[in-house]
Amino acid sequence: MKNIKKIKNGTICTPLGFKTNAINCGIKNNKLDLALIYSIVKAKAAGVFTANKVKAAPVLLDIANLKDNAAQAIIVNSGNANCCTGKRGYSDAQAVGRKVADVLEINQADVLVASTGIIGKYLPKDKIIDSIELLAKGLEFDKADKTAQAMMTTDSFSKQVAVEFKIAGKKVSIAAVAKGAGMICPNMATMLCFVTTDANISVSGLKKALKLAADYSFNCISVDGDMSTNDTLTVLANGLAGNALIKDKGKNFVLFVRALSEICLELAKMIVIDGEGATKLIEINVQGAKTEQQAKQAARQIANSLLVKTMIAGENPNWGRIPASVGAAGIDFKEEKLEVFLQNIPVYRKLTPDVKNRKKLIKLLAEKQINITVKLNNGKFSHTIWGNDLTKEYVRINTEYN
Repeated sequence: MKNIKKIKNGTICTPLGFKTNAINCGIKNNKLDLALIYSIVKAKAAGVFTANKVKAAPVLLDIANLKDNAAQAIIVNSGNANCCTGKRGYSDAQAVGRKVADVLEINQADVLVASTGIIGKYLPKDKIIDSIELLAKGLEFDKADKTAQAMMTTDSFSKQVAVEFKIAGKKVSIAAVAKGAGMICPNMATMLCFVTTDANISVSGLKKALKLAADYSFNCISVDGDMSTNDTLTVLANGLAGNALIKDKGKNFVLFVRALSEICLELAKMIVIDGEGATKLIEINVQGAKTEQQAKQAARQIANSLLVKTMIAGENPNWGRIPASVGAAGIDFKEEKLEVFLQNIPVYRKLTPDVKNRKKLIKLLAEKQINITVKLNNGKFSHTIWGNDLTKEYVRINTEYN
């Protein structure tokens, strides 16, 4: 995007003043499983969390800690979600945050805690707490790749993006690291995503920008239609770029939102591509809906349809599953106006099925990106969601995951 430069090999330490480290604390065998992200100065902070009514202990703790819109450190473990663990789980999350605060000599309320992994097992609190001093001692500006790896569960690759742009002549950077491959469903963000920026931005601007970016990206993806209990998207803005204050409106705010949204969308697509067992990225665009909500409903219905996902996986042009999904979405449209396109080929238009393009579609469905377009011709609203196919590998991964 014009005025926004993607940084090659950028990490969450690209913005000024951020250090990280990651180690193995014993939750997982011989793999990085504990990471710490630290701003050398206290930062303004905001978060967006899972809409699931069953929320993990660290999510509840972070919501409480962000009431003052500030944070300085994030500690994250993989291999254990600390969810469905009741009062003990919340107390364990607090104890981890307290230890981090003591070691870094910062306020406990300025430590955010995140967990990902198995639900329903108590957090191995002692293993984590006993490792925090070593973890903090190793904080550096060049260990972000280790942090990205330590967050992973069923991910097949780590995910980081960084960009830079100028505000009144001052260089500003935004970066993010994410993990996610399963339990990904629209209506929040992803499983875990941490954003760092050296931008000087108001609290109201930061919160508004994060919400807009999430709606544009992480709220528009679906891997399996299951919503995680631990979904967390947080941002730390430490102001070290020294730019003029970005408020919650105006051209500088718009530029910041665009940069943040660009990062979030790229990470969101990475998550879909890395979906458990996935082999194809599916872009679903619903146009001409009566309302924005109806466009979203139709797109989500298609993205979460097991029949559509397996059709794509099998490279089988059984396109009838697409209008069937639209019809099941509970939205207002007339079938005689409905148009469906698969790989930009019209397959169903105004009650007339395609009968000529099967061989061409079979060839096009072998591609790695599949485009589905639905025109409802009932209004002016549209919505795009990114999903993936469903393969036997997804079943294998999730029957063996424990």
